[in-house]
Amino acid sequence: MELFLQTQPNLVKKSLLACSPILAVLLFSGTSFATKHKEVTASKQSISVIKKANTPVKGVVKDASGEAVAGVSVRVKGGKLGTVTDAKGAFSLDLPKGNETLIFTSVGLKTQEVAVNGRSEINLIMEDDVSALDEVVFVGYGQQKKINLTGAVATIDMKAIEDLAVGSLSAALVSQQPGVGVSGGTSRPGDNASITIRNPILFSKDGGSLRPLYVIDNVVRTEDDFNVMDVSEVENISILKDAAAAIYGARGAYGVVVVTTKRGKTGAPKFSYSTSYGTSDAELPKMMNGYELATYINDYNFKTTTPNILYSQDELDYFKANSQDWLSQAWKSSSVTRHAFNVSGGTDKATYFAGITYNQQDGNFEKINFDRWTFRASTDIKVSNNVRVGLGLSGDISKKDRYLLKQGGSDNEKDYKSLIYAAPFIPAYIDGLPVNITGGGSTSENFHFFEAQKSNNYLLAKNNGLNINAYIEYDVPFLKGLKAKMTYNRTFENNFGKEFGTRFLLYNFNMLGANKHIFGGGVRGTPTNISNSNRIFFSPNYSDSYQLNGYLNYDKTFGKHSISAIALFEQSETYSDGITSYLDNLVDGALDNAGYALGGTASGAGVGVINESESESGRLSFAGRLNYAYAGKYLAEFAVRRDASTNFAPENRWGTFPSLSVGWVISEEPFFKNNVRFVDFLKLRLSGGLTGMDNTRAYNWLKSYNLIQTGNGPVFGGNLDRAGIFRLKNAMPNRDVRWDSDTKLNAGIDANFLQNRLSLGIDAFYDHRYNMLFTLVSSVPLTVGATLPSENFATVDGFGTEVSLGWTSKINKDWSYKVRGFFAWSDNKQVKVDLDKGLTGTYLDPTGRSTDQGVLAYKYLGMLRTQADVDALLAKYPNYTIDGVKPLPGMLYYEDFRGARNATPNPDGTYSYAEPDGKIDINDRQYLTNKQDNHYGFGMNFSTTYKRFSLSFAMGGSFGGQSMLESGARGWGTSAQVNAKTNLPQHLTDHWTPENPNAKYPAPNYRGQNNLDSDFWFVSSFQMSVRTLNVSYELPANLLKKLNVNGARVYLTSTNPLNLYNPYTYKQYSGAYDVYPTLRSFSVGLNLNL
Repeated sequence: MELFLQTQPNLVKKSLLACSPILAVLLFSGTSFATKHKEVTASKQSISVIKKANTPVKGVVKDASGEAVAGVSVRVKGGKLGTVTDAKGAFSLDLPKGNETLIFTSVGLKTQEVAVNGRSEINLIMEDDVSALDEVVFVGYGQQKKINLTGAVATIDMKAIEDLAVGSLSAALVSQQPGVGVSGGTSRPGDNASITIRNPILFSKDGGSLRPLYVIDNVVRTEDDFNVMDVSEVENISILKDAAAAIYGARGAYGVVVVTTKRGKTGAPKFSYSTSYGTSDAELPKMMNGYELATYINDYNFKTTTPNILYSQDELDYFKANSQDWLSQAWKSSSVTRHAFNVSGGTDKATYFAGITYNQQDGNFEKINFDRWTFRASTDIKVSNNVRVGLGLSGDISKKDRYLLKQGGSDNEKDYKSLIYAAPFIPAYIDGLPVNITGGGSTSENFHFFEAQKSNNYLLAKNNGLNINAYIEYDVPFLKGLKAKMTYNRTFENNFGKEFGTRFLLYNFNMLGANKHIFGGGVRGTPTNISNSNRIFFSPNYSDSYQLNGYLNYDKTFGKHSISAIALFEQSETYSDGITSYLDNLVDGALDNAGYALGGTASGAGVGVINESESESGRLSFAGRLNYAYAGKYLAEFAVRRDASTNFAPENRWGTFPSLSVGWVISEEPFFKNNVRFVDFLKLRLSGGLTGMDNTRAYNWLKSYNLIQTGNGPVFGGNLDRAGIFRLKNAMPNRDVRWDSDTKLNAGIDANFLQNRLSLGIDAFYDHRYNMLFTLVSSVPLTVGATLPSENFATVDGFGTEVSLGWTSKINKDWSYKVRGFFAWSDNKQVKVDLDKGLTGTYLDPTGRSTDQGVLAYKYLGMLRTQADVDALLAKYPNYTIDGVKPLPGMLYYEDFRGARNATPNPDGTYSYAEPDGKIDINDRQYLTNKQDNHYGFGMNFSTTYKRFSLSFAMGGSFGGQSMLESGARGWGTSAQVNAKTNLPQHLTDHWTPENPNAKYPAPNYRGQNNLDSDFWFVSSFQMSVRTLNVSYELPANLLKKLNVNGARVYLTSTNPLNLYNPYTYKQYSGAYDVYPTLRSFSVGLNLNL
């Protein structure tokens, strides 16, 4: 016998629970049942006999809302004894022993096992089984059940990231999904992380980005808009990785991040408050002390004929006891604070949600601060049975300020570099007076950080954003399932930047020591006046954008057929206006106000500079999508979008982007279901589609000019007596430029095994990217006196695989765990690229190769440790030179791999090289590895709950490439660093000298020969670290009840808590040692539900 209970998607749970008593009668009269997508199937089996036992047990079963659940199957594990709950959720059983384990099952609820352990009463609360009710996934302009997805769509577990103390939402997604890369966001206060999806490629120099498209509540927003969101206001995050992004047409080539914010739900008001406080710190690089650096300088200059540039023994002895660490003196632990409060509720007529958050971060250097407020509110109103309206309001207010460091130019890392480069034998202050460091030059090594920090000079950024959205939705009465909807979104952004820099005094001192290298004598001469830009600068910017959408949605299920369709139009425009204004040569004691700075030109004319820029852009789109499912087994989706953008000339403005995907749920086929018992779910997916990317600045197809005061250029409307002349602003115009195109193909498998405890996902993708914007240099003569435009020229194929494997298990009623691991690999091949003349067919020809061809470097053969080693080398290769220098002890030497390139091409048009010529030069470089970057990534998410305690962590890593010590960690690279006595990493103290011929590193004074890229400097590129960690405890309900609190949880969370592999001796992570480091943070928090 078979029984089919047809249900509507939005009534699945209630209908199944209402029918549970019927199903229970069928079950215990010899009928088994199982969920089939939207159907419940029951089939006849043998009848169980319930025998009288000696140990009675009873209880009541309720759901998460506290409602009694009827028809729950209660059976003894490993046996046939069982019963069902009645209309009040009550059950009773007589057990043979009294120590059995009971299994509670009900359609739409999670199966639970409970050990009796001699108890006579067991009351149970059963949780919703989202997978059984078909988890809803938000995709472009709508949502679908996960079982019906035919594309590669990843979803983020919001519970796993809800406590993380990160400054940007992107940073919370690290190590959460395969094929989703996250970089940055855990260093300087206010810095945002960035997301990339599946190895994107970009050639255009005229704008564009490798970032995905961000869509928040069906409105295209910016990466910054995404990052300012607090996790407490986000309901779902989905990531479209394949042709599913084609519904977004010309901006979907790099993937789409789809965000759905929280809305109100029917019920009494629910209040939630979360707060956390934490600290952040980092392991600083190991640098030389004063004695070590002075010794290194002596060894660098050991052949000098000027003895006074060397440090004498008395000076070296002094530095042993008197060494400064500028970075450690300035560095401190920073703090991060977060508060989030929201409320939601409503009736069947109207619902509401409102939330506000505050984030504060300070820096690891004093006088760095970041504050941000965000808010979101929305309401949904049922005007009539057919009409619904909604209104939403959100915004953010942020302020980031820090000291200004612009001595000799601007550099965001100047503070950190000035401290880590500072020579440790130079004190910052003598008798309270700031020391003028080697003449107060413009390089980072010569910058006095502390004086700039102490001054009233600053860099300020204020940002205010406001977003308003509204909708009206209408259920068309004459056609059931048809809905019409109109939405309107308006966004305003105001950004205000300000810089204020003056001058400060540094003092010169008489020098002590035999060679006058010790700072400590009396003040010499007059103080030096150091300019810290000596400018007041303003940069206010304003933008106003809107997006208007109209939708027709149709959903219908008839028999075994399900159809869902959407048709839409979208129109958007953006206007922005920005000004940069500054005043130079401020007077001493100037105030940070243009009216009181009293600046002017060097001649005192008292004029400043003002520049203004305005821009407008717009898009118009039409799109549609059709989804079809038959019997929950055969799935298909077709989508198409027609896009127009003002980034292109009118004749090239429109593009069409179709996609098609299909799926087959094999596990629903009778031949499979009846024969493969251990597979609960198996689906095959295949998708293909065309997406695009407009990687160019708006209006680059038009000629545009800058009006300038001086210089050479064409004069319009007069002669050379005119004050202003015009110069081409950007590159030469190109009216033929149009979209990058990307044909995406994806094949995937989704499977669940062993009662859905084991899950498997596999995806393989292939992207054919063509007509990519590229600057053709080789085909244009050097005599062209303008910047060249980009053209649709290049072709690159990308490909890769992604695999995830998860296991969920409940050990007993108190203990459960979930673990999920994933692996990803991606690479590409350049099919068509521009090539300089003379490189065709050579090792420098990238055609047919990846954009990552490996490490191009010299093959290291050894270190010349003695004169005998040098003599032996020259005996074998008499003309051997390294970068034009004869070999000497302390040098590295390399393979003479090839000679110069022949000027005449081969008959086939390719070029070849002469035989090795005994000279080590640029022609001897070779690709020593297949890859430079790590193309293999892996990760793991783990969570476990024991009673009220929970533990979770996410870890990630990568491998497959090849790293080298960065050039700054090999010794001085420029004469400016030599002159400035730039400090160096401590590992270089073990360098070659005549007294230390067996050192690990070469002599410091042959930097032009020893610092070349070679495999001598190779280190492992393998990375593996725990990225996030969370430990929490739920307070007992009986305690909270006395406080009228529905729920409370305390937690400890950490980002970057543990680096599991580090090949470097002088730094913690693979990034450059002389930039602001990756921080490790720990926070404690409290979450309350009222």
